[in-house]
Amino acid sequence: MTDFSLRAARIQLGALLAALALAIVIALGITTGAFILSFAVQRDLARQALIPENLTWIFPAIVDSAILGSTIAIVIISKLKMNRRDRGFYIALAVSVVVISILGNAYHAYHAAIAAQESIDGGGDLGFIPLAPAIAAAIAIIPPALVLAFTHGITILVKAVGMAYAAYRAVVENVTDSEHAKSIATDLTVSREPFRDSTSRGETDPNVAELVEAERNEDTTNTVTQIDRGDDLADFAEPFFADAMMAERHDDFDPQETATEALNRQDTEEAQAADGDTAMDDLMAFIATSNLKKDVKDTAVRKLTNPNLTWETIAMESKPPVAISTAWRRYEKFDIAAREAGFTSPPLPDLRSSENTTDRELAAAH
Repeated sequence: MTDFSLRAARIQLGALLAALALAIVIALGITTGAFILSFAVQRDLARQALIPENLTWIFPAIVDSAILGSTIAIVIISKLKMNRRDRGFYIALAVSVVVISILGNAYHAYHAAIAAQESIDGGGDLGFIPLAPAIAAAIAIIPPALVLAFTHGITILVKAVGMAYAAYRAVVENVTDSEHAKSIATDLTVSREPFRDSTSRGETDPNVAELVEAERNEDTTNTVTQIDRGDDLADFAEPFFADAMMAERHDDFDPQETATEALNRQDTEEAQAADGDTAMDDLMAFIATSNLKKDVKDTAVRKLTNPNLTWETIAMESKPPVAISTAWRRYEKFDIAAREAGFTSPPLPDLRSSENTTDRELAAAH
């Protein structure tokens, strides 16, 4: 279905480009013919207005150049984000100069038809029968009117081509993301074992898995270090407090009950750790198989694997570095998508908690 959509979008874009090229060729032909006819008519009008003979060509050159320039400007600004006043100026200019050309052609044709009819009535022979003045004027305004119409038509086609190209790019990006997700799943199948629940959300991106594993190793190292420090403190404090503690709790101490409580506590902690690992694995699998952009996924993995990272650090470590607000918006897109997929806190960090003051400030700013 995706290949069909891509092919259809490509065909649509090609058809619109061909239509645009054909329309431009037709418009150039009409414009050239209209300029030639208009030039002759307006030069004759300039002569009738008693402009010197050697300067009569300037008037039609001014009018026709204004038509050409405004036409090109309208086509160009149709794809630019300009304010309505600037765009309206060129539209008004094009309409004005075309109206001048239309009125000049109509006036010249009307009076030429009257003069021809008077010549025939006086016994002259023109070799043809002239049209009625009104019909002659109507025919004379067709070329400049078509120039204006085709200018508007080309503008519409340019916008249509832009929309078709945007749709084509969207389909191409969708296909690229799908192929990337498939390649991730294939690489993971070869290099790693599947998750406990094979029917869940898919498999984890190898890069995501490496980040998670490195973060867990770091957490384990920190935990061992903290335990060693705790043992040293306990050894130091034991001579001072051992006798007092044994004296106070000797009567209440039950070795069997204490051992049972320790085992229950250990089982509970192991179960919670297993549940947390499973939830995090599922969340990483969701990131790998989602349609989120690569930079959004990278930001999410950085924040999930190390919740203590500040947004400033994440923004600076991004490739390329981005603004802090951009890093926050990227993670916010992931958080919304993950919660819509059914994930909660944990494994998602609770950005509203008291431990995430910076996160809450960014959230309030946005």
